[in-house]
Amino acid sequence: MGKRKGREGRAVKKSEKQEKALVKKAMRGSPKAFGDLIEAQQEYLYRMAYLYVRQEADALDVVQESILKAYKSLKTLREPEYFRTWLTKILINTAQDLLRKRKPEASLAEGPDLPAPEGMSPEERMDLHWAVAQLPEKYQDVVKLKYFDGCTIREISQATGMPEGTVSVYLRRAIGRLQVLLKEEAVCERK
Repeated sequence: MGKRKGREGRAVKKSEKQEKALVKKAMRGSPKAFGDLIEAQQEYLYRMAYLYVRQEADALDVVQESILKAYKSLKTLREPEYFRTWLTKILINTAQDLLRKRKPEASLAEGPDLPAPEGMSPEERMDLHWAVAQLPEKYQDVVKLKYFDGCTIREISQATGMPEGTVSVYLRRAIGRLQVLLKEEAVCERK
C-alpha cells in the first residue's frame, strides 16, 4: 500500500510540473499551450460559472468571456503554479459583472440540476440557493467556493485575494446566517 501512495503522489507532482510547464509556455505566447490548459479546466470553469449565474447560456458566456480575458492578460500572471486560482478569480469577477448587469427581478433558476451537497431534494436545493442568494456577496463567494465546489480555505484565499482568517470568519458568519434563513423559511412554510 505504501508504494501505491508514493506513485500517486509522484503522479500528482508530475501533473503539477506538466501544468506549470504548459503555463510557462502559454505565458511566452503559445496559443496551443493555453488551449491545452483551458481544455483541462473547462468542466471546472463551467461548474463555477453556473454556481454564480445559474443559467446554462449565461454560464457559457461567462466561461467564454473569462477565457478571452485570461488570454489577453496572461502576462499579468505572476506565479505559474497559481494559474487555476488566477483563472478562477477572473471567472468570479466576470460572473459578478454579469449579475450586476442583470435586472434585479431575475429569478433563481428552478430545477433539480442546481448544484448542492449530495442527498438533497430539489426543494431543499432551491431553499438552499435562495438562502445563499440572500447573503452579502462576499459571503456568497466563499460559501459557493467551499461547499459547492469543494475548495479549501487556502484555495479560496488565493482565488479571492482575502487572507485565510478572513475566509474562515466569512464562512462562519455565512453559515450562521444560512441557519437563521433556512429556519425562518421552514417556519414560514409550516404556517
